[in-house]
Amino acid sequence: MSNINPIEDWEFNVLDIYNFRKKGKLVKYFDFIKKYHNKINGDICEVGVYRGFSIISTALLLRELGSDKLVYGYDSFSGFPTYHQYDDLSFFDSLLDKDYIDPEHYRKFKLNLEYKNLLHEKKTLPSNISTSGDFSSTSKEFLENKIKLFGLNNIVLVDGDYASTMNDYEYPDLTFMAVLMDCDLYESHKIALPFTWQRLSKKGYMFLDEYFSLKFPGARYAIDNFFNQKKQKPKMHKKIPLDFERWYVRK
Repeated sequence: MSNINPIEDWEFNVLDIYNFRKKGKLVKYFDFIKKYHNKINGDICEVGVYRGFSIISTALLLRELGSDKLVYGYDSFSGFPTYHQYDDLSFFDSLLDKDYIDPEHYRKFKLNLEYKNLLHEKKTLPSNISTSGDFSSTSKEFLENKIKLFGLNNIVLVDGDYASTMNDYEYPDLTFMAVLMDCDLYESHKIALPFTWQRLSKKGYMFLDEYFSLKFPGARYAIDNFFNQKKQKPKMHKKIPLDFERWYVRK
């Protein structure tokens, strides 16, 4: 096994992993882990792993911190499953009508869709609106081999659809201090939110990657409906050095 430990930005780019050493879209997520890894009980959970862009960086950080926490990564490693009606891009119209998003959010969605339509030869759909397509260009074997390159032994990959893997049986005593929610679609959020929230420790942190999405309307709908009856509500991070909203919730 290797023991790759990237330092410079170009190394992270070549290795196709998030650079946790500089400020980016996940800076608050990584800052939380740095600050509370030895103060809040539980491991880390990532819902939607794909090719390991953020889960490997999380594991590298934990190794650097000398933490014995594990990172659990949930993914089917076979791309998007079936799509719910709330994943259709037209559902952004309903989100605006129902005040789930504001006019500025809707304007950016429409502009993003216009750009995508100009670039695509086919109609823009949930399956191709992302630069990663339907996220099928990965496999558990690919990611396991990538993890070995870094010499990491603190990642647990949970392979399968969420309806089967997010249960009380395989890992009955799981608790999480932090969750990276990056599963895009409505049904995925509907399953993953109660599973991870129940296991999130008090004062734990959940990063909602698709809450301000210009691509997947079902994520916003599922998240707001889930937290509608809860005391805790999604909040927007301030002073992130990007022109894109980043949202989270603390338990």
